[in-house]
Amino acid sequence: MKKILLIAAMAVMLCSCGKKNSYTITGNVTGLEGTVTLMNDAGDDIAEAPVTDGQFTLQGTADEPSLALLSNNDQPLAMIFLEPGKITVAGEKNEALKITGTKANDSNTALNDRQYEIMERFYTAGSEEERQAIADEMKGTIAEAMDANLDNYFGLYLLTSLMNEWNGDAIIAKLDQFSPAVRETKLAGEIREHAEAKKNTDVGSKYVDIILPDAEGNEIALSSVVGEGKYVLLDFWASWCGPCMMELPFLVKSYEMFHDKGFEIYGVSLDSEADAWKEAMADNKMTWINVAAMNDEEQKATKAYAIQSIPSNFLIGPDGTIVAKNLRGDDVKAKLAELIDK
Repeated sequence: MKKILLIAAMAVMLCSCGKKNSYTITGNVTGLEGTVTLMNDAGDDIAEAPVTDGQFTLQGTADEPSLALLSNNDQPLAMIFLEPGKITVAGEKNEALKITGTKANDSNTALNDRQYEIMERFYTAGSEEERQAIADEMKGTIAEAMDANLDNYFGLYLLTSLMNEWNGDAIIAKLDQFSPAVRETKLAGEIREHAEAKKNTDVGSKYVDIILPDAEGNEIALSSVVGEGKYVLLDFWASWCGPCMMELPFLVKSYEMFHDKGFEIYGVSLDSEADAWKEAMADNKMTWINVAAMNDEEQKATKAYAIQSIPSNFLIGPDGTIVAKNLRGDDVKAKLAELIDK
């Protein structure tokens, strides 16, 4: 009898846990037909349902909050913050849908509405000063929304869009303001790992050594270049990156001016195709050290330097200290003139 009661109690507990973490997504989208699919942030389909008269229902469990993509017949429809509760999707096909019902989704919809109104003013602004002020206001709405959502996944998601301009200590300080439940999510762990790597690559920190292959397959260590009397620019780029290609003429000019005075470039390509990489090097007179991070193992280099976007660069001094980062245009030449020609 005791055994039967124990099994029954366990069954009740399992049922309660399932209900606690369960979500239901109810949709009413004009013009929608066929099938809707929910894909998690790992790219796996986790739920599917038929559409009848524009209506559908998806159900499942969310052990922790995450982002999911709602699609219709393989066409993206909307991004949903997947968390326990009842989530509603409403609107018309081929239009921006409203996702509501839980804290993260309500907050996301509210921010989208506010930013849409701001963007309308941006496009009708009469001067560059006015547009800049509106752009600053737009950025401010993200920070405000993040601070208003420190208890849910939406706030954490907004942190990822702001932290590229912050140093590692600032990221960790903000992360620690989130609720314990949010700090325990997978995304929070990834942000903390990124912040720790960023702390190691902030100005004033010692560089992190990386070893990558050149176009002939020879492995070249960054440490083989850094040393007494040398300033080395560690430059992350790719041939498909427009802003990266715009920076190349400035790098070529700086290299020509300062190479004989101890300046070197250790260029790390993030191209996925070797031919595109080699063609870019030849066409743009990139005569400095060029290596590539083309597979998962080699892309540990981007993780070591907390690379979120390119171009990204780090100027390393003779003693191995990072003396500047993310120099653009003539800033490279100006910084080298300050350091070498002083």
